[in-house]
Amino acid sequence: MFTTKNLFTLVTKYILIAFAVVLFTSGVVFFLSGQITKVSNRTAKDRQLVTMLSERTAVLSNLKHDTDIIGANESTIKQAFIPSNNILEFVAAFENLASKNGLTQAFHFSSPTTMDTGSPITLTTIGYQNNISSNVSVFINYLKDFERLPYFTKIDSINISSGKEGWYGTAAISFSATIIARSTQ
Repeated sequence: MFTTKNLFTLVTKYILIAFAVVLFTSGVVFFLSGQITKVSNRTAKDRQLVTMLSERTAVLSNLKHDTDIIGANESTIKQAFIPSNNILEFVAAFENLASKNGLTQAFHFSSPTTMDTGSPITLTTIGYQNNISSNVSVFINYLKDFERLPYFTKIDSINISSGKEGWYGTAAISFSATIIARSTQ
């Protein structure tokens, strides 16, 4: 028969069972959330490692490609870096260029400045000013030949002052440039 005491015992028993089920379920949820967090962290770390490996593989692939290109052209590259204490070969090449194009020129070189490249070869830059007297069409041919020279040089600025005849007459042309040389110190 149902008495209050039996009812109370029965309700307490079901409450304890429900509490045990909730407690067990909470424990399982906390355990599984910890495992999910570990797997998630491991997956993120693995993705990061895969990305780093992929980037390094790409760098190595590019390096191999560049090495293959340089391998065949190593002597050409070495010759492109003139010694900073002897630029006569460079000046002679420009003199030949001027006589080939039929113009007159005058050079003014600055002192070498050491470059901070982090490479095993110490490089320097030598600035120079070249003043040319010619018409513009001859100067354009001169620049085309200048581009083909086997030196690491760049033109920083060009100034052209033409007379009354315009582009076809004699003009005073000057350009500032820089050559990269191998330091001999």
